[in-house]
Amino acid sequence: MRLRKAAILMISASLALGLTACSSTESAVNKSEKKVELRIAWWGGQARHDKMNKIVDLFEQKNPNIKVLREFTTENQYAEKFTTQAAGGNAPDVMQTSSFFQFDFVTRKMLLELDPLVTSGELNVKDFDQMDTEGGKVNDKLYTITLGHNITGVLYNTALFKKAGVELPKNNWSWDDYVTASKALQKTLGKDAWATEDEGGVYRGLELFVLQRGKSVYKEKELAMSKQDLADWFAFWDKMRKDGLTPPASIQSEQGDKTQEESMLARGKVAMISKSSNQLKIYQGSSKEELNIVSYPMDPKGDKKIPLIVASLGISKDSKHPKEAAMLINFFTNDPDAAQIFKGEHGPQASKKMQEVIKSSLGLPEEKEYAFVNTMLPTTRPYPTMPAGSTSIQKLLLSSNEAVAFGKKTIEQAVDDFFAQANQILNR
Repeated sequence: MRLRKAAILMISASLALGLTACSSTESAVNKSEKKVELRIAWWGGQARHDKMNKIVDLFEQKNPNIKVLREFTTENQYAEKFTTQAAGGNAPDVMQTSSFFQFDFVTRKMLLELDPLVTSGELNVKDFDQMDTEGGKVNDKLYTITLGHNITGVLYNTALFKKAGVELPKNNWSWDDYVTASKALQKTLGKDAWATEDEGGVYRGLELFVLQRGKSVYKEKELAMSKQDLADWFAFWDKMRKDGLTPPASIQSEQGDKTQEESMLARGKVAMISKSSNQLKIYQGSSKEELNIVSYPMDPKGDKKIPLIVASLGISKDSKHPKEAAMLINFFTNDPDAAQIFKGEHGPQASKKMQEVIKSSLGLPEEKEYAFVNTMLPTTRPYPTMPAGSTSIQKLLLSSNEAVAFGKKTIEQAVDDFFAQANQILNR
């Protein structure tokens, strides 16, 4: 009996010690998994917000020690908002970037160099296409991880073309073809719809226009296009405007901060608009009519190489949690569950593995988009380098075109003022 009692006491003591040890271990684990709070920023319309939020929610479920605060806005507001935050030392840990302002972000010292995180294995780019990896570099250093690649094209409403009896446009169409189609479309659109938006203030269009002339908007820290190039660009859109092929200035000026869902293309108010190819599925989701995509108009005698656009994620240079930020980026680019939600939101995904994951689940808009991108890829080039201050100059282009549209400036005045102000920005 005494032996049985002694045994029971020994077992109880062992259990107590075991529970104490277990409790200590759990406590140690809990302490090691300290709570981390990250901030992430992106731009887009409601469809993108929904996707991004779903992915971040899933990331938090799989990483319960990490809380992710989300900030998003329209593309037109994005660069200015977050360059201002970064200047005040308050940038989000993870920031979306693109070819249009990546170089500017790096020059402003907003982004962390990511090569050490790739070397350590905390960021995985092993399955990336080389062009996607290169798209995240500035001066041969990696600053962003590519989410996908796309190409500027013209999104168009097929029903409006068919109603007007206009042949659907084909890749490599000319500027003359574009104007001819616009005039034919306008005859059937009436007074409250237009062939195309007024794109005289759209930077990506100006860049393509100048590239076709064998130049670029910038060369290093200086403007490389001539005043005549910009005058010709403004004159083209001024003629389109005066011919009634684009909305009047009062209507066009209201479009700046509209989401894709609220756009004139989605509402059937314009037949064409130039956008990155990945936008096709987003606009299609808000349009009652079938949309398609074709290349940007070309100069038949000009340079036909077009810039490849990458959208990507970078880490703030001032982030206190770069490893956790890298985990979040890795989740976006390499997690199969995230890929099924994202579905090539920014075009064919950088990871070949993730491309295979989503291949069978792509819808018709994505199939059109991917076919367009794959057709045009052989004619692509890296996006031209854009210096510090280029995001401010993009806004300046928009306001300069509006000044012409509202009759506040002649084209000559607008061009002279643009060059004077742009040079001030570049020389700061």
